[in-house]
Amino acid sequence: MEENPYTKMQQRYYDSEASHWETTGENQSRVVGSFPHHNGHKDYDKLFTNIPDHKSKTVLDFGCGPGRNLVRYAKEFAAIDGVDISQVNLDNAKRWITHNGLNADDFKVYKCNGVDLSAIPDASYDIVMSTICFQHICVYDIRYNYLKEFFRVLKPGGFLAIQMGYGKGAPATVDYYANFYEAPGTNRGCDTEVADASQISGDLERIGYKNFSYVLGPPCTDSHPFWIYFNAQKL
Repeated sequence: MEENPYTKMQQRYYDSEASHWETTGENQSRVVGSFPHHNGHKDYDKLFTNIPDHKSKTVLDFGCGPGRNLVRYAKEFAAIDGVDISQVNLDNAKRWITHNGLNADDFKVYKCNGVDLSAIPDASYDIVMSTICFQHICVYDIRYNYLKEFFRVLKPGGFLAIQMGYGKGAPATVDYYANFYEAPGTNRGCDTEVADASQISGDLERIGYKNFSYVLGPPCTDSHPFWIYFNAQKL
């Protein structure tokens, strides 16, 4: 699975976009489109409403990009680290952390290969979170493997907290179970369509997650009818 055209395309895209990223100005949105809008979107907090005792939790942000969530949630948790397919993104995350007056050495960042989290040990985190990333993976096999990897790196009792696009009819989407390895683009170039929450819950239950829950809300900037914010737990 590691050597596949989809992952290679994503790697090229994010390295290219990240090479133009800046901490201010219009290039701030080269990786995270409408960066300031996303950064102020309060609905992302829905991911954590069912997770108690935030201040004691360690968090891994999957698809951290230039570190938007690392800075936004730095004071909400005991620690928040990032993982991304692009080393250029990870270097920019350190820049964004420093730009916001935080110590970059307090944050771990991991480079992943686009199909797993092999650089991260088992049972390392209390929460694995992801925003405006997981919906962009339009290859079911890769997405399912990542759900298994999230389970592996979670501590017992840990939580999954993910946002995705939800609803039928959005342009540039494929069926939830499609393996569109030949997708010509990512980052809303081609997304997965979550037509029903049972598609997600079914995957999570097969892996071993418990206590699935979700809420729907309006999208922040894209053309999905809704966004879904879901939690599940590793017991």
